[in-house]
Amino acid sequence: MFAASTSASRALLINSSRRRWPLPRIPHAEPSPSLSNSNAKYCGRNGCSNVPISQHYTFSTIPFDGNAFDSNVSPQSQSEESESSIQKSPTQNVTIATELPEYSASSQKFHRQIQQWISTNPRIAPYKAEESLARLWVEQQGLFLEWEEQKTRVSSGGASVPPPTILLTTEAVNLVLQSWCYSKNGEIAAERAERLLHWMEDLHSSETIAHEFFPKPNYQSYATTIDAWSRAAACESSRPSPANCGIETTTKSGGRSKHVVSHATKVGFDCAKRAEDLLMHMQRMHEQQLAKEIEHSGKYSSEIQPDTRVFNLVLKSWCAIQGGTKASAIRAMRILDLMQELHHHQSMSAPEWQGIIMSKIQPNLQTYKLVLMGWADTTHTVEGPDRAEEILRHLLSMSKAGNLGVEIMPDADCFHIVMKAHAEAVRTKRKGDNGSAPVERAQKVTSLLDWMELLALRRNTSKIQPTTESYRIALSAWAWSHHVDAPKEAEGILYRMIRACDVNNRDEGHAADENAAMKHKSVSCAVQPETRDFNTLINCCSFARKVGADKSEDDDDSLLERQLAHQEIFDIAEGSLMTLLSLPYARPDSATFSGIIRACVNLLPDTADRDDRVIEMFRLAYRTTPATAPSGRISSTSSERMRAPPGAGCVDSNVLRQLRHALPSTEGYIRVREEFEKYR
Repeated sequence: MFAASTSASRALLINSSRRRWPLPRIPHAEPSPSLSNSNAKYCGRNGCSNVPISQHYTFSTIPFDGNAFDSNVSPQSQSEESESSIQKSPTQNVTIATELPEYSASSQKFHRQIQQWISTNPRIAPYKAEESLARLWVEQQGLFLEWEEQKTRVSSGGASVPPPTILLTTEAVNLVLQSWCYSKNGEIAAERAERLLHWMEDLHSSETIAHEFFPKPNYQSYATTIDAWSRAAACESSRPSPANCGIETTTKSGGRSKHVVSHATKVGFDCAKRAEDLLMHMQRMHEQQLAKEIEHSGKYSSEIQPDTRVFNLVLKSWCAIQGGTKASAIRAMRILDLMQELHHHQSMSAPEWQGIIMSKIQPNLQTYKLVLMGWADTTHTVEGPDRAEEILRHLLSMSKAGNLGVEIMPDADCFHIVMKAHAEAVRTKRKGDNGSAPVERAQKVTSLLDWMELLALRRNTSKIQPTTESYRIALSAWAWSHHVDAPKEAEGILYRMIRACDVNNRDEGHAADENAAMKHKSVSCAVQPETRDFNTLINCCSFARKVGADKSEDDDDSLLERQLAHQEIFDIAEGSLMTLLSLPYARPDSATFSGIIRACVNLLPDTADRDDRVIEMFRLAYRTTPATAPSGRISSTSSERMRAPPGAGCVDSNVLRQLRHALPSTEGYIRVREEFEKYR
């Protein structure tokens, strides 16, 4: 029955790299004093004795070093604090040997202390927690030794011996794993967490009398360690590469660009590989435990069975790599394929076993979002945005067909991921696989926006509602394309954005009851253009293709045709400014007038009429009240010096710089400046 449920995982295990990657060397400090000797001293009810530490019981730790993290806590004070945080309590007398062991006050205090360390200083919390855990383990060994001696003495009489007091539990070790996971120490934290996990596995597999009371790794143990490797992949890949590893360059070979992956990205790739290896190890441990449970009791055990959350953590490790490559996106696709295969075999072969749903692995919306991010973030590949769009369309088709009750309907974030991938390709001027120009990428962004608006009209797809971010991505894509038709396309997108905002506000006003008002409240805030959206359109007009080109070699007909085209583009920019002045929810700023003066210089012919238009725009700038009144005190920082002085309206240093560049004569510039100063 269970052969089909494990065939998919075994197939991937064969295809994946089976060998354990070598563990990186971590610089260790001196061994802990409590564990440096072969025998540890324990004082219990029957006096003090030396506890022999066997090979399975050995627990290595890195002593806390407060100077490593610029902390005010010294190693000596930390040791005293760790010593005082673990206090012995009298052993609980249990009359029935079959009762579960009780957790002592020392164990509970240990839990509270670790949680406090994590909340106060997560950077150094794992070092304190691990050293305290080592001391607690030495104390626990003494209790086990005492319990074994009592059991040996009373075994001849047939009397039962109560179980020992449990100080070290699985939850306690999981807290230490959690402290490593949240410490932001990158690869070192993940390595220490995995070492602690394997210590629990070796400890519980030991053939000793008290092995049933040892901490046993559970689902949370594996999930926390995999999460640590996932965070390490993002942390290590975002760090700057060493000075001697300056390989983040782009070279050309045979006329084609070739990108060399940085050292930080390679380290992040290794961390993601370790997370995937640990997932495969967890699956193997589940299969072994499953076989033992069926052989002995015939019951199905899903205690450490990987589920969708664990698979998503591995996907996150591959997709969170900064400067992701095509290889990381392919590995994420392999994880998705494995999830689909496992879900198919588990659900079709044995959907239920004694009331327990076996199919714990099923791709959800978060799974597909991570895969979309993996392809969208492959900034050095040309097929990344196209592959992401294919997955998005496949996701939408699956949501229409149904997916066994799991919600996988794509939302606005899924569309934004793909749209940003295309827009980033436009910004970096990357062509597609078929040699498509950046303008075709911008058209794909507009097509996705049209698709969102169409889906928003359907009642069953209320999750897909275009937001301000949706229109803003399309605006940026056309502005970055510098195409000759970019101003017209950007104007159409901006006015679609304004119409969507007006429709939402009108619907909100027509809401009669309170429930309808609450329903439309979230939608009305979804689309609302801001000042920077109008500035994007104005700058798009200023830097459109063939704007500012050399006109000396053009004939009269070509020059006239170009002037007419430029006049049409300027009308778009000027219309955008007038619309912004009339809106109640947005106001122009200094960047708006700086852009419109630049548009006058780039789009209008160099005549006296252009100078008059520039002066008119400048007068409008210092007579327009900005959205936020500037402070009367000018700071010495450069950002404060760039602000408009009191009474200057929207005029700052950038506007004055554009004015000086637009007016050819110094006398005209001085005259306009004097008029401006008199107005102030």
